[in-house]
Amino acid sequence: MKKQTRFIGIISVLALVVVFVFSATAIGKGKKDPKHGGEDWDIMTYVPDNGYTVPVPLPVEKSGKGVAFDFYATPDRAVLLNSDMDTKKYHEGDLSGKTLSAKISIKATPGATFNYFNNDTGNADPGGFVHLYFQTGSTTPWDPSKPAVEAKYWWSNPVHVDLNDLAALGKKGIKIEVPLDPGSWSDRDGHMGTSAPVIGGTTYDHTILFNKATEQVAKAGLSFGGAGWWAFGCGVNAPGDAVFKLDQFEVKKTKPNNAVP
Repeated sequence: MKKQTRFIGIISVLALVVVFVFSATAIGKGKKDPKHGGEDWDIMTYVPDNGYTVPVPLPVEKSGKGVAFDFYATPDRAVLLNSDMDTKKYHEGDLSGKTLSAKISIKATPGATFNYFNNDTGNADPGGFVHLYFQTGSTTPWDPSKPAVEAKYWWSNPVHVDLNDLAALGKKGIKIEVPLDPGSWSDRDGHMGTSAPVIGGTTYDHTILFNKATEQVAKAGLSFGGAGWWAFGCGVNAPGDAVFKLDQFEVKKTKPNNAVP
């Protein structure tokens, strides 16, 4: 497995796997993008052309009312991303007080297992994981000396799903929902939205930074990785095959049953 340094910064794992199952709903009707197969989705993928440094947008397939992509044998599928959140459907990018919801599944050959970038460097976690994800704008290089910049990128935490478990569920898949409250997300530098770290003598209130981010979401979707590498990519171990499917992605009003305990 490749050892190249990747563009998106290391994300700290702060909790064990937590999965919430809710009743499935159909994906909302959106404009069809013939280039990408539907709804302005891309699968950000690490490729050899640029030395596996910066993931590039590759097409997804239209699949029923959702979209789908195939996993590679290498851990290069990184983020399933919708870059058109500034629309009425997604509240013009102001997601404050809302909940992100995704209905997902994997169709895989029997016994298929998964990998992630740096899974072969002593990490004990098998497989790979998928998190809900959002960001406020274009990606910048990871820089822990700039907490306000790192707080433009957010992952659901602790809620995530093990890809092996997801594949075992078959086509019925699972629905995950996470309210956009600061206690349910961590940023690109591993800070929870409720933290207030002191860095370089300055206190950074991440609740303020998180709330600001939810008011100006530019891109959102699902992120693939493992251990401390939540957006560095996942793959399926040969000779297995696996197709990831997003049946539904919604921004909805937060209700009591959306809350993370």
